[in-house]
Amino acid sequence: MGDGRIDSFATRVLAHAAATPDRRAVVCDGVPLTYRALVDQALRVAGQLRSLGYEPGGPRCVGIISANELDMVVVITACHFAGVTVVPIPYLILSDAQSRMMDDAGVTIVFHDQDHAEAARAAVAQSRDPANVELVPIGRGLLDGWLTAPPLALDAIPDEPGRIADIIYSSGTTGIPKGIVQSYAVRAASSASISRFGVGAGTHLIQTVSLYSNFGIVSMYLTLWCGGTFHIQRKFSAPAVVQLLASEPIGMAFFAPATMVRTLESAGFEDAVRGRPASKLCCGAPLGADQKQRILDAWEGPLFDLYGQTETGTLTILSAHASPAEKLGSVGPALPTAMVKILDDEGRELPPDAEGEIAGHSTTLMSGYHGRAESAVSSWLDESGRRFIRTGDVGRLDADGYLWLCDRRKDLIISGGYNIYPADIERVLQGHPSVLEVAVVGFPSTRWGETPVAFVTLRDGREEGEIGLREWVNARVAGIQRVAQVRVLAALPSGTMGKILKRELRDRFSGSIGVLP
Repeated sequence: MGDGRIDSFATRVLAHAAATPDRRAVVCDGVPLTYRALVDQALRVAGQLRSLGYEPGGPRCVGIISANELDMVVVITACHFAGVTVVPIPYLILSDAQSRMMDDAGVTIVFHDQDHAEAARAAVAQSRDPANVELVPIGRGLLDGWLTAPPLALDAIPDEPGRIADIIYSSGTTGIPKGIVQSYAVRAASSASISRFGVGAGTHLIQTVSLYSNFGIVSMYLTLWCGGTFHIQRKFSAPAVVQLLASEPIGMAFFAPATMVRTLESAGFEDAVRGRPASKLCCGAPLGADQKQRILDAWEGPLFDLYGQTETGTLTILSAHASPAEKLGSVGPALPTAMVKILDDEGRELPPDAEGEIAGHSTTLMSGYHGRAESAVSSWLDESGRRFIRTGDVGRLDADGYLWLCDRRKDLIISGGYNIYPADIERVLQGHPSVLEVAVVGFPSTRWGETPVAFVTLRDGREEGEIGLREWVNARVAGIQRVAQVRVLAALPSGTMGKILKRELRDRFSGSIGVLP
């Protein structure tokens, strides 16, 4: 564009379809969709949406309740062509929470796959006006009826960068939902920014999380904006990822820590990546220094550890492959397009190495929460009037400007008047050779108010006693950090982004653990 604006997602996808029509745009579980087919199908879905009265920038939004599908990518692309806001709704939450998100966003049509048809029907039934919400099945040829519609004319595709592209809901499932609004301009700017880490025309990128998450949809936008091939799975399978790494020229791999750890543990991984360097990008939850080193040792190519939130966009990046060993535990310095501050409880900026709440400013800040006043966003203004969003995460900036994460404020354990960050204990337990995953949660204590309890899963083939694990970790942490119990579980509850759901652990075990001494 000659006015300095970045080309939109719709503009770029159309250009790639014209230049490389037979290139695979998306591959889901081995089934491909070329750029020509993607554009043809998306224009037809866009045309059908327009015929149903969905106008550019209008109040009626398109919802999606689905696991990863080729049709899901088609519908999202169609919404960009039509200028209609798309709302990916998490499929792992209960239908009443889904209905609240639909009502909040103004969703009046829901595309859903067969596996979640019953959930979609239940969500619509509980919505504010179920008679005016249409259900449309996708996947397994079920969208074919829409694909016979006349395509939207190319000159009918709007170019309004300030309009809402999508609304992404945070992982919270209770109360009033917070819909994070992102414009077409922000989505284009994000793709342009991240592309410099190794994505271009022809790049094969694999994403291991669901497209309803911000991390998932950002990677889709990025790959197709650049003209690459986007590889996804309906549901994550580490063995299938390993097979894909062995058979496709993957140049960039997006992981959450949980999917990364499982992939590294999967049989045949080392053979699959030997002689196949790739850029790895990890985000969504903390990744320990030891884990980063293990990835660097096992898989050639750059490793980027990102920190940010849906509200802020990416704030910092650690180029682990090019960083000193003593910085591996950090999440790196701020991007050139971002700024990070550390604040105390009164909103005063703290000096280097002081722990406080992380606040971030970037060129990809959200427009706001859908339908909520600006005051609903926890913001902070610096001396020049720049708006920073307070993240709720606790961290510190070292003298070199590297950000170190401590924990979420809500996960803080206050024991005997002392602040205990669960992440500090988790990092120690992750150093045990048998431990695969770990979560530390505070439970009531008659003596201390709260005291930490650790939940772990073990690597395949390993066996460890709970008492032995407790003694091992307690010998390596400070006195106030000692855990009261260690529980070994078959799996830890987690969301799609690999974030362990600590509240579920607390609720599930509150009866059996009770009030500790």
